[in-house]
Amino acid sequence: MLLLAACSGEKASNDKLPVINIDGSSERFENNYTSEEYKALLKNPKTLQLETKDECLLGGFASICDVTPKYIVVGSDKKIYFFDAHNGTFLSKIDRQGDGPEEYTDIYFSCFDEENELVYIATLKNIKSYKPDGTFVKEYPKGSFTNLAQTTDGYWGIYEREHWKQHLVGFIDKDWKVKQSFLPDREAALVNGDLGIAPRFREANNHIYTMVDDTLYTNKEDTLFPVLVINKGKLKMPNEIIGVLDRLVSEGQKYIQMDAAFIAGKLMFYNFFLERGRHYTVWDIKTGELLTHSKNGYFMPLDEKTTVNAQFTLIKNDKGYALLSTNELAKYGLRDDEDDSNPLLLRVDLENCHIN
Repeated sequence: MLLLAACSGEKASNDKLPVINIDGSSERFENNYTSEEYKALLKNPKTLQLETKDECLLGGFASICDVTPKYIVVGSDKKIYFFDAHNGTFLSKIDRQGDGPEEYTDIYFSCFDEENELVYIATLKNIKSYKPDGTFVKEYPKGSFTNLAQTTDGYWGIYEREHWKQHLVGFIDKDWKVKQSFLPDREAALVNGDLGIAPRFREANNHIYTMVDDTLYTNKEDTLFPVLVINKGKLKMPNEIIGVLDRLVSEGQKYIQMDAAFIAGKLMFYNFFLERGRHYTVWDIKTGELLTHSKNGYFMPLDEKTTVNAQFTLIKNDKGYALLSTNELAKYGLRDDEDDSNPLLLRVDLENCHIN
């Protein structure tokens, strides 16, 4: 059973936190926009082609789980793949789909323990760990986790206390028991109408980030505390959700349906659904200025001449990583539309993003 040890996070007055005003820049959300300042921040792009074989075809739903000196770990909805970090050669995969005691039916979330070389796979019922070659190691009780992440201080999970209809952020020990749990905002974590609003994790530079209402929280060791306020103004999610959203669209009103944010240096990466379209934005925390906006991904340099829109799926050690599919590369004339090669791994340096 999961153990509940505490139910509070660090408290801080929001008037002492940096504030990003989203509503004031909403006129830029109609078109792509990139400032010269943002173009100067991402440096030294490097690419690595992941090997293409029948046993490691990634398809269109792959994302980067981790990049270590040894491995590039890539996850899909059913499998976890390992590629050589130096040359992109395919090494192994975890493919244990099934109903047996050492198998899983779906991968809800996964994380890679670099020190012990274990992959933790969360399904709707439990957590199971595997070696990179697919060997089963152990099963853990899961409860109802909806998100998992790992930092050097331990594991973090978001889980639901069903009888209270609340989602909590938990700090988890090596036996997958909740060591501490936090309810950052009691009202925001409660069920809204018939729709449960569950926080989600984004990760960057060994920190987890989770949005609760207008406040962005992060971790410091085994503690959760508020770090920034996102003022959505008129774009705020309406209190009464069920039966209201379609009416708001028909009336031409705008609202943010779902959002997620994380911080890297002086930048806040913030993606959200406005009406029914997804938007990717980057903001300067120090000035509150919108630096870039796109409906296709974050602006990233591919080389000295080419820039692409891509989604950061990992930020680690001040480096941002993205997978560029064949379809995406074909938009820039870099691949043939019929090419079925595995994605290209793109890495850019974020060292210039730190506040002086």
